[in-house]
Amino acid sequence: MIRYRLFGRRARRAFIIAGGGFVLLAAGTVALVADAVRDARPDVSGPVLPGWSEMAGQAAAIEIITPDTLFRMERTPEGWTMPSRGNYPVRAEHLAELDAGLSSLSYAAALTNDAGRFDRLGVDDPATGGSGTSLVITDADGNRLASLIVGHTRGDDRLYIRTGRQERAFAVQGSLPDIADPGRWLGLDFFNVEPSRIARAYIVPESGPAYILERESPATRNFDLASPRTWQLITAGAANGVASAGARVRFRDVGEASGDAGAPVALHRASTFDGLVYEYRFYREEGAIRARINIDASDHDVMDEASGLRRNAQGFWFTVSEDAYERMTRPLEQAATRSVSPIID
Repeated sequence: MIRYRLFGRRARRAFIIAGGGFVLLAAGTVALVADAVRDARPDVSGPVLPGWSEMAGQAAAIEIITPDTLFRMERTPEGWTMPSRGNYPVRAEHLAELDAGLSSLSYAAALTNDAGRFDRLGVDDPATGGSGTSLVITDADGNRLASLIVGHTRGDDRLYIRTGRQERAFAVQGSLPDIADPGRWLGLDFFNVEPSRIARAYIVPESGPAYILERESPATRNFDLASPRTWQLITAGAANGVASAGARVRFRDVGEASGDAGAPVALHRASTFDGLVYEYRFYREEGAIRARINIDASDHDVMDEASGLRRNAQGFWFTVSEDAYERMTRPLEQAATRSVSPIID
């Protein structure tokens, strides 16, 4: 009982200290923002981008600068693409979200014009080391249709911004989608196959033997080791993860696949019960793990699905995380042990 009370007393003391620290941090943050909006003038109103609905159709390029990256999207006869990612297609639904968000922005208050306070609202220019996100939209002649530095958000419908590099920050009503992640614009989460559909997987890891995993039906919970026969799974479900690891992958980056990449360092091929076949060939290039993906269909029912995946994958390489690569190409020795000594002729 004494030990329990002592622990409880220490925990309460730690909680009080932590709580006090949180209050001080929150108070400091509020004070900084309050200082930044000290010169606020409420006498500003109206849309941030008047006539945007009419101008949007003239947009030919979108440039986004964050503290960590810069990327550009351009309109082509085939649609919007990202040149720095091998002209990979930009998702139309995310462009529509941006269009709707820009149309929704309206001024709520004019805030500080002291550049020294911009960082407190997150509207300092990322091109000069600031923490904001710059968004510039131009027409075919390079004329600016929209120019914003987007800062911190307040709730679901309030932003701090600067417009056209103006030396004044504003609070605005409305919201914008996440514009800072190039992967989101490109829809690099397109490879999304229901894992319960996977029937068979063929794995060639960087080291150790290649192996095949199979199960009889979608109702069968675990994959069996079909080959090599001289190995036995450690547990009944030891291979389930690697067998279905390629079904749902969010890629880190993308680029145009050009020339002969040489021999892959590893491979993951899987097929579904209804006939979809996909294959990842992995390469180590420029310090990253890149995959080239092939899609096929052995049944008419999945041809449309295969065609859609192929449109997203064909002609490009995709960067995968070390974790995703490890899960898709796990060496057999991590899931199985030798059960029979190999026969030597």
